[in-house]
Amino acid sequence: MRRQRSAGFGDRAGISRSAPAVPALVALALALAPIGAHAQLNVLAPTFQNLNGAAVWGSAGYRNTGTAGSLDDRRPIWRGGFAAFYGPFGGRGDTLDAFTQTITDSIDTTLDEGSDDPERKVHRRIRSTHQLQANRKRQGGGKVTLLVGYQHSAFYHFGTRPLTPTVAVGGPLVAALLGPYSLPVAGPRFNGYVGFGGTIVRLTDVGGRIDSLGIELSTERTFAPELTLMLMYTVSPGYRIVFGTSYQYLRFGSVKYRPAQAGDRIPASLLAALPEDLTLGSAHVTLGFSFAASGLIPGK
Repeated sequence: MRRQRSAGFGDRAGISRSAPAVPALVALALALAPIGAHAQLNVLAPTFQNLNGAAVWGSAGYRNTGTAGSLDDRRPIWRGGFAAFYGPFGGRGDTLDAFTQTITDSIDTTLDEGSDDPERKVHRRIRSTHQLQANRKRQGGGKVTLLVGYQHSAFYHFGTRPLTPTVAVGGPLVAALLGPYSLPVAGPRFNGYVGFGGTIVRLTDVGGRIDSLGIELSTERTFAPELTLMLMYTVSPGYRIVFGTSYQYLRFGSVKYRPAQAGDRIPASLLAALPEDLTLGSAHVTLGFSFAASGLIPGK
């Protein structure tokens, strides 16, 4: 009677032979992981080459303009933001310093054939000159720093019907900062800056109500310009406290209205009475914290 060989034993043997390959693959993956991460950092290195630092801040603002029929609302406009600093750029051009050093070597050799006759002695003189040149690049004193970040507020209030009492407004921030400028009266730890830029914002499906009719409005993207005066106090090398005041002018020139509930219709008389644009001017007081790129990127 023939005995049949169990197929299960053959499967277990195959598994046992392949099991040692699993730790080897895991070890290889762990060994290659730092290489991959280092390669990614090398690819991103040009992006962070001009990174100078970053800052986070909060501000309180007050509106000082409004449209006809708007309600006078003096509640503070709370706002927060963050940005990365790139630069500085501009100023005088970079200077290339060249240092040249010349070295002259002289060797005298006398060949003596063992004769007492001086004329049979050969004198050989070897002279060599070496010139070394070293270049050094001196950074130009740039005065322009670019800010790229985000700014957001959940408490803008236009005071215009049919908008709700508070409207969230936020978007990417792009600005240029001029400085630093020394302030002899304030001391060496203080530096002054002047900034100009703005926030790219829009309103999307903001709800409101007039009588019993719910209305939603949307706008196109707009650039809200802002002028800033800033003072930075150096707490320690690379870390500064930011004080600032700014004025922002926000205007949505294209406002689209639609009923909040499908099937409703906005009467033509009511639609004609709704504002065609939304304008808000506000002054802000800012307090924040700035840190240098050396605290973020090793070797920076």
